[in-house]
Amino acid sequence: MPSANVTRIMRRALPQHAKITDDAKETVQECVTEFIAYVTTEANSKCRGESRKTITPEDVVGAMEALGFYNYSDTLALYLDHYRAQDPTRRPVPPAARGRGADAGGGGEGSSSGAEFGDYNISQ
Repeated sequence: MPSANVTRIMRRALPQHAKITDDAKETVQECVTEFIAYVTTEANSKCRGESRKTITPEDVVGAMEALGFYNYSDTLALYLDHYRAQDPTRRPVPPAARGRGADAGGGGEGSSSGAEFGDYNISQ
């Protein structure tokens, strides 16, 4: 992930006058890159097990859940539903293709009744 993107995300989470060292930016960039690879590898394993070559958003949500990131997978599933609802030209995703999604409960450690994702505050 480009350093400028990482820095922009980090700045959103900090007070306006906070400073970030170059080492901190680089460390977070390495962590983000490793996390993306970790989730993608898990999603790809599921696809290969199902003889598919294309990773779908549902595969990513399922990978997050399989790796134990329940609070993030629930948030991501809610965001995905919200995103898809905003685009009337998209074909609806059949419920069976959604996997566990946000409707199946669970939540895992650290989950809450609402979630923030980007500029969205999604309440369950």
